Amino acid sequence: MLLRKNQIKWMLPFCFLFCMCLDEKDEIVSKKLDIVLQDDLEAIIEDVAQDALLEKPYFEVVSYSEYKEGMYSRMAVVDFYFFNSLNMKITRKYRYLKKHGLWDRYYNKYYMTAPEIDETSN
Repeated sequence: MLLRKNQIKWMLPFCFLFCMCLDEKDEIVSKKLDIVLQDDLEAIIEDVAQDALLEKPYFEVVSYSEYKEGMYSRMAVVDFYFFNSLNMKITRKYRYLKKHGLWDRYYNKYYMTAPEIDETSN
């Protein structure tokens, strides 16, 4: 019985370290983000008149970072483009709460963008 207690005491720190190092693969986390982004894009265009939408609304991941320490293991900044006549975008920031395995949107802001210049018309 004493031998088993010593073995357990010896193994606990290693088990704890192993579990702490265990993290979801980036591929899985990226897929989760893509699902959230698709849902957000659908929610954005849902409330916009059909004639005001781009032919194909889209989003662009502007930055994606990983962190080794803290509550959040990843962060993404994403721009959503959906208006056809307004030079506007929505920038949203997301962070990945590793404890729960969920992406959290914590920033949402509209920005005016520079108009596109058609150089072929000159």
